[in-house]
Amino acid sequence: MKRPPFEVADIIRAHGNSFVEKNRAWLTWLHLRVLSAIEHCRTAALGGHRDRCRQCGHEAISFNSCRSRHCPKCQTNARDKWLAGRSQELLPVVRLPISPVNASAYGRPRAKPIF
Repeated sequence: MKRPPFEVADIIRAHGNSFVEKNRAWLTWLHLRVLSAIEHCRTAALGGHRDRCRQCGHEAISFNSCRSRHCPKCQTNARDKWLAGRSQELLPVVRLPISPVNASAYGRPRAKPIF
């Protein structure tokens, strides 16, 4: 999958401090904790580990994630798995868009228009 040009963490790193300074009156420690978690997610600040391929011996460093439910990096896989599961539950039917103009055609045949 292609990486996006900007991530939420990049925006927080660039503008997070000025945002916190301007909005200190209503920000709670929970807000600050989430901002910090997203900023440090998958960086050396949270540590990491070395992955090695058993076949070719290639090594790659993987940084640990914050595992916050608010973090877009951490929740992407969970969201994708959830969506894949829900798409398996859909029935193979044709879906027709219903607008207020033609909604009465799908209701009772002699019903009064509700729009």
